[in-house]
Amino acid sequence: MDNIFAKPITDRLVIIHLLIDTIDEVILSSLSKNAKNDTREILENLMDSGYNLTESEIESRITNLEDSGVITGYTISVDLKKIPRRTIRVSLVTFRTSQHLPKRLEGLRKYLADAPFVIFSGKTRGGYDWITIQSFFNEEMADDESDIYRNLFGDIIQSYEIYDFVPMKEPSHQALTHTKREYKKFLDEWIPPFLGK
Repeated sequence: MDNIFAKPITDRLVIIHLLIDTIDEVILSSLSKNAKNDTREILENLMDSGYNLTESEIESRITNLEDSGVITGYTISVDLKKIPRRTIRVSLVTFRTSQHLPKRLEGLRKYLADAPFVIFSGKTRGGYDWITIQSFFNEEMADDESDIYRNLFGDIIQSYEIYDFVPMKEPSHQALTHTKREYKKFLDEWIPPFLGK
């Protein structure tokens, strides 16, 4: 067997991705709904999806997902209606062409990765180069951070737009880990009969 660590990093990522099968997807979906789900609850979700595993097989799969770095930690879900409302801000950025852009983007990535208020951030293809979603205690703090951001990275910013966002649904990790079966079940419940299947 080939040593996967002798291959380029992109090949290794593909191999790791292939190790996750539909059973792992159900386990990840179950844990993303509630990280405290025990193996019994996960077992029931697997049975609903047509898989019959023992609790020790489920525990072994979870351990493998943790050891391979697919599961990097467990977190809590907070009912945001029960804590003070935060200002959710979306920033849309396009960069100006510059020979220093790649180096400056390293600083931008570090800034956004370290910032405790960043919910989601990433490079895009299309009309904007970068989108960031942030959470602040209030609008004043959001405005202060916008000023700091523009001062730090203004030399590479061509356009910078911000929008305050009022979520109608709370953030969900499950949206990133839902299974094809859950997707199909949702559509079957919502697609009217006249649209067909």
